[in-house]
Amino acid sequence: MRIDELSADEFMSAMASLGEAIEGLAKSDLAETFKDDVKAFRAGDRSNAEGWAVDMLAKYIPALLKGNVGDLYAVLAACDGQTVEEYKACFTPKKLMADVAALKTALGEGGALKELAAPFFG
Repeated sequence: MRIDELSADEFMSAMASLGEAIEGLAKSDLAETFKDDVKAFRAGDRSNAEGWAVDMLAKYIPALLKGNVGDLYAVLAACDGQTVEEYKACFTPKKLMADVAALKTALGEGGALKELAAPFFG
């Protein structure tokens, strides 16, 4: 996962791709369940936002792999500074699983994306 190494242009392109993937996910069947989880988080104790984010990844990644794999590819490609086509060109099942694990770790305590994601959970 190269998101911390991207140039300004690569990062903005990645964020645009990420936005498209999130829009696709927002229209999925998972959206309502996720909204309920976010509402519960906001109404409760927010002191462990990173832990909550990791729990949400663990909860939703299997469902994404089952029904929204295209959007998941877009998220992983964006975090690697690639297009979906570039991501698929170097795809292996091992890489996919390693990238999903890296994303989960990067959003966890001490992870590389913790600071990037923290404003959204604060």
